[in-house]
Amino acid sequence: MEKKPTSGMAVAGLVLGIIALVSSFVPLLNLLSFPFVLLSIIFGAIGVWQTVKGSKGGKGLAIAGLVLGLLALVVTGVMYASAAAVADSAASSTASVAEGAGERVAAEQDEGSAAYGVTIDGCRVTEDYAGEAVAVVTYTFTNNSEDATSFVVALHPEVFQNGVELNTAVGSNWDSETYLSDVKPGSSTTVEIGYQLGDMSDITVEVSELLDFDGTLLAEQTFSLA
Repeated sequence: MEKKPTSGMAVAGLVLGIIALVSSFVPLLNLLSFPFVLLSIIFGAIGVWQTVKGSKGGKGLAIAGLVLGLLALVVTGVMYASAAAVADSAASSTASVAEGAGERVAAEQDEGSAAYGVTIDGCRVTEDYAGEAVAVVTYTFTNNSEDATSFVVALHPEVFQNGVELNTAVGSNWDSETYLSDVKPGSSTTVEIGYQLGDMSDITVEVSELLDFDGTLLAEQTFSLA
């Protein structure tokens, strides 16, 4: 029986398949050798066809070249798919960190740019001129604006008891003049304001800017009088 000549395509496909598979594990090099991947698959497929047809020998070589080319293609694809997934994850993490940092900076800028600062420091119960019970609320007012101003011009304090706003009181047991005094930019002062009580239930103190019509509170505090 005459021996059939070995398919040149089968041999070429095997050689290229070996090169393609080895280089597929090396980043960047697998990109340069990617044409070898395609050629090994093409040559291997042609070699298989030739050997099946019966005109050439070397069927095992052709199949080996085809398989090696396909394996190299899979390895290369998996490697770069994994790299892309890692890059996307890193980009998402970086974006999240940047977004969080941006929010913190914006919050700090908003806080630092507030024209006025106020804290509600305490509350005590005393009496007015008529001997009626009064809640005296103590505030600390800070002027962050560029002009001197007073607590009464800058802020709008409200005190609620049982859902009803309390009226201010007049008496001598607290300093009722400090809220009228001008405060220079960058300075702070303590302010006391008395409120007529209806009973001894809890009161809620809310402070906003006088000309702020969106209802944003600068400070809020609830006190138990019992």
